Amino acid sequence: MMVFSNGDKCWNGPDRSMKVKLRCGLKNELTDVDEPSRCEYVALLATPAVCLEDKLKELQHKLDLLNKEQPQEHDEL
Repeated sequence: MMVFSNGDKCWNGPDRSMKVKLRCGLKNELTDVDEPSRCEYVALLATPAVCLEDKLKELQHKLDLLNKEQPQEHDEL
């Protein structure tokens, strides 16, 4: 988890802060952001940086299978 604190002051509130939870993913992608309390944010970031090598290979394999199932070309109407 990454924590960012001492941000800009909120009007009638605390300094802004954000906690970023990291999870394994094939690419860097912000998948969720929430504000559980005023001016306190929580985000979920998928990134290969926190993956174990075996998990990354498993995800890549699943993605490859999904790509094979998709038609490569299609006719436009």
